[in-house]
Amino acid sequence: MQTEWRNLYKRSDIFFCPHRLHKHRESGTSVWHILKNKGCFPQGCMSFRWRCQKFENGQKCHRDKKHVGKDCFSCPFFFDLKEAHQPELQIDRTEYDAFVRQFEEFEDWVNDIKGKRIEVRGTVKSINPLLVNHGENGNLRIAGRGVLFYFRNGIFGYDKFLDPFYARLSFDVYERSEVAVGDEIDMKGQLEIDRGRFVFERVGSIEKLHDAGNDPVETGHFRQAKFTGTLIDGQPAKCLRCQHGLLIDSVNGDGRSQPRRLMYCTKGVADYRYCPYNV
Repeated sequence: MQTEWRNLYKRSDIFFCPHRLHKHRESGTSVWHILKNKGCFPQGCMSFRWRCQKFENGQKCHRDKKHVGKDCFSCPFFFDLKEAHQPELQIDRTEYDAFVRQFEEFEDWVNDIKGKRIEVRGTVKSINPLLVNHGENGNLRIAGRGVLFYFRNGIFGYDKFLDPFYARLSFDVYERSEVAVGDEIDMKGQLEIDRGRFVFERVGSIEKLHDAGNDPVETGHFRQAKFTGTLIDGQPAKCLRCQHGLLIDSVNGDGRSQPRRLMYCTKGVADYRYCPYNV
């Protein structure tokens, strides 16, 4: 029997978090962040805001720093503020109890297929460069790792998945596949959950079921994206909906991903308010 699933990790109508880092979000905070990443409901969490006595008094830093960072910990003018945060429910308690039961079933299904190489079917809605930032302490060092397929829905094995998911391909695998936007494909990949997103790695055995008649984008176009784009402040909703807006990971020198992803515009539009592209 075929079962239909939605990505409950990405639901943003369950919780709202007043933390300042979520101020860019026009809706609530994702279930993934509250229940899986922070585990902060219902007990809440604590955070520390880094401050500088000189900046507070309108003075300049004697080290010519523009903002407070990790290099400031030994400075006598550095201090931090301890802040408490409490996520709030956006639905009533009865609805939440029903959601918890649904979420447990969902996680059982996810755990059954996560980390396994399974058959996947879907229609490619967009193809974007797969970029990673290796810079640290606010610096940018963008590298291209391949391409990223975006699907609005699909079939995992025998089950329907009704929400977006992704597939990461190396440049070589992409070139051999000759896949273009609009094509319906079968493929095999290993499912990973990346901050609540369903992402397939180690993709191969790609078979085109329906050819939409579009020309594949040349690999060189994706390789150039790291030179032509720019960062966007925050994660504006318009940029999240735009095909030219990418959320890219920042990786530390030890290989660990930094907590927040960066919004990167492949068209080089620095301020979304003056973006010429209609979304």
